[in-house]
Amino acid sequence: MRFKVYTKTGDDGSSFSPLAGGRVPKDHPTMELSGALDEAVSAIGFARSLLPGELGDVDRELSRIQVLLFSAVTTLETRGKRNLVSDDDVKWMEDVSDARMEDVELFVVPSGHPAATAIHVARAVTRRLERVAVRVFREELSSDPGLHTALSVLNRSSSALFALAVHVNRRLGYREETFRP
Repeated sequence: MRFKVYTKTGDDGSSFSPLAGGRVPKDHPTMELSGALDEAVSAIGFARSLLPGELGDVDRELSRIQVLLFSAVTTLETRGKRNLVSDDDVKWMEDVSDARMEDVELFVVPSGHPAATAIHVARAVTRRLERVAVRVFREELSSDPGLHTALSVLNRSSSALFALAVHVNRRLGYREETFRP
């Protein structure tokens, strides 16, 4: 059976069916969350496509971050009914950040190798995903630890992406530009 990219569920183009069920207008905050997720994982995919072959380890880490973003947003959208992230995932993101972080100035101007710059773009897009998630689930976050963990995954992903961008530049012989206020 082939997967179809359209649903034919009577949608006239003005509504959307989120994972939690039902239908919402296309300008509903849940739709914005889905769009922000799509942008983030696509930006990471673009960065992966720019990585030289010798950085397969970084590619695998970026791939796992993509999966964790999908998992975190699924957890949020289903209000924890499908909890697909854990504290171990948050810890993995922290471990990536710690292992890949190099000594840098406080403010890095995204530049250097195209793959590193693309990872910085993915980081910025992922920060937007996090902001949207907080806005959509602000009231529910304090009452559900699973939702809080999902938000922690989103938060740590941008830190891991920052560390990976710096790491890619260093491994490929680029020094990042810095800004000093």
